[in-house]
Amino acid sequence: MSTRKWMTGIVALFIAVIWAFTPAMAEEKPIKLGTLFVMSGKLGGYGKSGWQAVQLAIDEINESGGILGRKIVAFNEDEKAKPEIGVQIAKKYILKKKVDFLLGPTASSVGLAVSAVCRQYKKILIVTQSATDVLTGSQFHPYQFSVLSNALMQSRAGAHYLAPKPYKRWMCIGPDYSYGHSSWETFIAKLKELRPDVEVLGELWPKLMTPDFTPFINKILEAKPDAIWSPLWGGDMVTFIKQALPFGLFDKVSFAFPVGASMEVLIPLGKDMPEGIYMSARYFFTTPDYGRNRRFVKAYYERFKEYPSYMAEESYAGVYFLKAAIERAGTTDSEAIIKAVEREPLAWETPEGWKIMRKEDHLAVEDVVWGETVYSEKYGFAILKNIESIQAELVVRTAEELKEIRANYEKRMKGGK
Repeated sequence: MSTRKWMTGIVALFIAVIWAFTPAMAEEKPIKLGTLFVMSGKLGGYGKSGWQAVQLAIDEINESGGILGRKIVAFNEDEKAKPEIGVQIAKKYILKKKVDFLLGPTASSVGLAVSAVCRQYKKILIVTQSATDVLTGSQFHPYQFSVLSNALMQSRAGAHYLAPKPYKRWMCIGPDYSYGHSSWETFIAKLKELRPDVEVLGELWPKLMTPDFTPFINKILEAKPDAIWSPLWGGDMVTFIKQALPFGLFDKVSFAFPVGASMEVLIPLGKDMPEGIYMSARYFFTTPDYGRNRRFVKAYYERFKEYPSYMAEESYAGVYFLKAAIERAGTTDSEAIIKAVEREPLAWETPEGWKIMRKEDHLAVEDVVWGETVYSEKYGFAILKNIESIQAELVVRTAEELKEIRANYEKRMKGGK
């Protein structure tokens, strides 16, 4: 080999090495996002819509240049509404796949378990579906950010919405775990504050994914309440309504289902959904009627041939929160992101409008939508009519409550717990 050829080879090798190790010239590593949702069984529709929305958001972001010039990639696994499985997935994401962030989960019990893992490993969890307010309350820690209106907000909004209505004798039927209990406790406490004359006739707590609600339906009929607060959701809500219809239950008792207005409930029930049931939604695709929402609904429908549920929109909003937080911090480092978001409230635009992430409890501040069911020939399922928007300042934690949360967190940290 000639000296000239040998030197040319050395120069080429040198350039290749420089290219490989110079960040300005080499392609940046992607930002890794590990998502976990319920993808199977009676609750699987929630996870499916959440994962679809994550893919839509990621594709949009990557097509527009990524985050800080880096593409984002996502993984997804079925948490099956089981905390132990959620923990396994979270640890695999963090320790083996080396993800930068986690997003989800669906079940609140899984959310609590995964949140603890993220705190242990100091990885940020974006909560987009788990609704228990414990996450941003008694078990608050800075490595989680919740982008949805949680059980506390939905319940307080429900109390403000229902207090003026002529219902005095109340009961509850809800799932027997953290979300169900916190939903009822918060609702009835606020309702009694607004309406001191209300009475509680009883509480019913079927297990999650109960196959037969007949014994509970009979107890409601025996008690003869004016109204029922029911945080049942997903397949459980569908099963309950179908089994209650032959008893004429909805002709005898008024029902309020917090976050009941989901595609995973409305579509399976179709014309069987009773008219005039009170329901809330973290997001409903027909509102608000403005450009950001219209574009989202159109893109989602064209790609997946279905309308986006609130679980879809909240997961979509979660990815865009992550983008806004990383861009404010200028890095994917967890500690830097926490400091950047806590420096001042972070606002970002979503299909349901602008959300504001508070520094005190890492919870998104937003209004809560309530309405009544009515069948729509246009869509082939029930939608909401007489929609009312309960203002955020009426339903979020007060300054005193936020101060207590942060004080309790500091106390836990000093105690090493």
